[in-house]
Amino acid sequence: MTPREANQKIKELSIKCNKILIKNPNAMHYLVAGLTEKAYIEVEGSAGYFAGTMLDKAQLIIHGNAGWFVGDNMTGGEIIVDGSAGDGAGQGIYDGTLVIKNSAGSRTGEIMKGGTVVVGGDSGFMTGIFMMGGRIIILGDVGEDAGESIIRGAIYVKGSVESLGQNAKLLDISKEDLDELKTTLSSYDFDLSDEDYKRFRKIVPKSKRPFYGNDEEEDCYCD
Repeated sequence: MTPREANQKIKELSIKCNKILIKNPNAMHYLVAGLTEKAYIEVEGSAGYFAGTMLDKAQLIIHGNAGWFVGDNMTGGEIIVDGSAGDGAGQGIYDGTLVIKNSAGSRTGEIMKGGTVVVGGDSGFMTGIFMMGGRIIILGDVGEDAGESIIRGAIYVKGSVESLGQNAKLLDISKEDLDELKTTLSSYDFDLSDEDYKRFRKIVPKSKRPFYGNDEEEDCYCD
């Protein structure tokens, strides 16, 4: 099947079936793209680029890895990747939850507006670039220029932060943050100790209205 044929079949089945199992996907690109039905879908194997793009309502479980832009522009529902994901995971999402059990590439959560992205391992450079809302939770380390040009939202990091991007600052988490992290992570079977949770910090915007062009960092943001 072509991706178009496969997605048409998935859409037809989602209307009348409680569960859809996809075997031997051969890392097909655009798998389960644009699905707006409330369905439960499991993929036995890895998916290619844009898996679950523009997903809404459905629950998608990928028992393997995912390529670039998994969960791109999803507006609801849930995607769980048992393995790792490529660049741009959760790009532009509006709502819903994307969980990557292992590591993700660069630009995780780029221009996301809402929802939650969880990465069980490390996340690459420019995680949260142009982030406009929502939250990203990284259990491992995050690469350089984290939170580049972030406007709203928060990036929670348990590991190390290589460097911060422009308009990003690093803060301790609050008790409310801690409670939310415990609720979210325990629901996806991430088993962390109290000491692990104490290691989390969060990256947030310095300003809601950043402007650039001045060499002096303290003059580059307006309150």
